[in-house]
Amino acid sequence: MSYGAISKPAVQSLSHGAAKAGAYMDTGEGGLSPYHLEGGCDVIYQIGTAKYGVRDEHGRLDPDKLRQMAAHENVRAFEIKLSQGAKPGKGGVLPAAKVTEEIAKIRGIPAGQDSLSPNRHPETSNMDELLDMVEQVREITGKPVGIKTAIGGWQFMNELAATVNRRGLQSAPDFLAIDGGEGGSGAAPQALADHMALSINEALPRVVDALIENGLRERIKVIASGKIITPAKVAWALACGADFVNTARGYMFALGCIQALRCHQNSCPTGITTHDLKLQRGLDVENKAERVAAYTRNMNKEVEMIAHACGLKHARDLRREHVRIVQPNGQSMALNMLYPYPPIR
Repeated sequence: MSYGAISKPAVQSLSHGAAKAGAYMDTGEGGLSPYHLEGGCDVIYQIGTAKYGVRDEHGRLDPDKLRQMAAHENVRAFEIKLSQGAKPGKGGVLPAAKVTEEIAKIRGIPAGQDSLSPNRHPETSNMDELLDMVEQVREITGKPVGIKTAIGGWQFMNELAATVNRRGLQSAPDFLAIDGGEGGSGAAPQALADHMALSINEALPRVVDALIENGLRERIKVIASGKIITPAKVAWALACGADFVNTARGYMFALGCIQALRCHQNSCPTGITTHDLKLQRGLDVENKAERVAAYTRNMNKEVEMIAHACGLKHARDLRREHVRIVQPNGQSMALNMLYPYPPIR
C-alpha cells in the first residue's frame, strides 16, 4: 500500500481502519509516510528493490536511514521484497505526475521525474547474498525480517532451505510472504498479470511442505497473499499452513475501488490512486476507515464461523483434511490427498 501508488486519504483510511480492527499494515515499496503511522496500527516496512526511504544517493541500503525507520515503535518488522504476484520479474514505475515534492522526500528521489524500481536487488545475486541482507537488516534494526516473493518453481525454496541449514538457523528469514500469480495491480503489464508465477493454490502448500521437509517450519512463519479476499479463501490458506494472511484487493474494494484500471494515470475516479485533490474529495477518511475496519472484523468473524462449522474451536486449528477441492470431473478430493503432509524432520 505504497504512498505514491495510492493517495494520502487512502493510506490514512487504511491506517485508521487497521488500528480499529487490530490488523497490521504493510507500507508497500514506497517507504514509510506519516500517514501510515497516523492511525497507530502495527506496520511492516517493505524494502523494495529501489529501497525507497532507506536508500542513499546511489540507491544502496543506508544503515542510518534504516535505523531511523526502526526507531518508530509501530514499525514491527521489515520485509525484503523480491517480487510480487501481479508482475514477477518486473520492476515498477511511479510516473512523474505522481512524484510530488512530499513523495519524493519520503522516497529519497528527485521530484517530478519518473521513478524506476529495478527488477531485482543488485546485491543479492544468490541465496547466500540474500540471507546476508536478511541478517544485515535484522542486525541494524533489531526487528524481525522476512522475504516477500512470488514462486515460479521449487528451486527457490530448495536453495533457501539448503542454505539456511548450511549456515544455521540464525540466518533464516523470520517469515516468508508468498504472493500468488493471481495477485493484481491496475498498473501491471497484462501478460505478466495473466501468465507469470504460480497460483497461491499451488505455491502455498508447496512452500509449507518445503519448510516441514527441511525442519524449518517452526523457525519461519508463512504469510499467504494473492487474491485472498473471502472468508473461505482465508480459511483455505490457514488450512494449508499459513500463519497470517495479507490482502490488498479486499481493502481496495473497502476503500471504494471500481477497478477503473487508471492506477498509473493519476486520474482514478474514486480518489484512491490519484494525487489530484479534486478527485480525492470523494474519499472521506472517517467513512472509509470504518469500512476498512468492518471488512476486517467481518472477515475474522466469518473465518471463525467456518472453523466452528468444521467442529474446531479456533480457525488456527484448520488443517488440510478439512478442505475438499473440486476436480475437473466435478467430484471433490481432500486437500491432504492432493498435498499429503511430508514427514517431519
